[in-house]
Amino acid sequence: MMFRKAFTLVELLVVIAIIGILIALLLPAVQAAREAARRSQCTNNLKQLMLAVHTYVDTYQRLPARQSGRGHIQALEQRLRISGWVQLAPFYEQKSVYDMAMQANNDPWTNGAWQTQIIPVLNCPSDSGDIPPRGGKRGSTSYAFCSGDNYETSVHSPTERSDAAQSVALMNTPIKNRGMFGRQDYNSLANVADGTSNTIALAERSRPRQDNDKGSVIDDQSGDPASYIPLACRAWWSGQRYISGAPIFTGDTSPGYRWGDGAAFFAAISTILPPNSAVCMLRGGGWTAVSGHFAPGIWTATSEHPGGVNVAMADGSVRFISDTIDCGNLGVVAPSPTAGGISPFGVWGALGTKAGSETITGF
Repeated sequence: MMFRKAFTLVELLVVIAIIGILIALLLPAVQAAREAARRSQCTNNLKQLMLAVHTYVDTYQRLPARQSGRGHIQALEQRLRISGWVQLAPFYEQKSVYDMAMQANNDPWTNGAWQTQIIPVLNCPSDSGDIPPRGGKRGSTSYAFCSGDNYETSVHSPTERSDAAQSVALMNTPIKNRGMFGRQDYNSLANVADGTSNTIALAERSRPRQDNDKGSVIDDQSGDPASYIPLACRAWWSGQRYISGAPIFTGDTSPGYRWGDGAAFFAAISTILPPNSAVCMLRGGGWTAVSGHFAPGIWTATSEHPGGVNVAMADGSVRFISDTIDCGNLGVVAPSPTAGGISPFGVWGALGTKAGSETITGF
């Protein structure tokens, strides 16, 4: 009698188990390789954006402002809310988009052709956030301009937006920061007294994937900027996401979903809290009735890279900053935007200031 050779059921199960184990062992390596490639592309994006910044400086002898535009906060036209990304667009090969924006001459939240552009260099491939933007799609971005170690806002006072005369009077008065970028504040590289290799210009600020996720903004209506300490903001963060019941701002478009808007809510990063922790809007001390997109806040750098964020220094180099970077004393109120002196927020704070006279080591 002849028998046909074949695998037994046990042998088949063993082979399947071995294949499963091999896949389980290989999958993390494949995912790590993919993330390494995405992070590399993200780094290249920042280098391209810094090249655009330096070309802008060569052309105008000044850095772009984070927030600018025609009109004023209360008027029609651009409402003084155009982002630095729009100003820089001709220098990263998006002149047609820039021309559309200038011809439209409108604000960055009214739906239109230029607001909805998805521009590859402004989007990190690791950044997978895709919350449906409240009020319509307005384009996306994964990066922001460094405002330094102060609580950054987009208006001079809580009443600027509601007082037409005040809006007109202040429209050309810069809002300066300890960092390189502000509203109508066109710095020169000569103002970067701490050295261009020691000063952050741009950094990642990832789009939240859901309302309680990294990148979302806490709406702290008791947070008075005059007395607020960063530890109060950090207390909302569990290490992976916000704690249950955290007052997330959901009143309008989330950060990262309005590339053309220069308000600090969308376009600033603060070097106060460590990367990949809480982001907080401070609406106490007279700011309660002000729209969240105008209020001061701690605009923390965030990313989808494990362990830290990419930042672009003023000299054009890109560095990876760990979540564990020294942040100094988070139990003190942040310096005034126009104050001099060293940052209280350690190495991270020092990297954000353009003229703090700090000696920076350990990063």
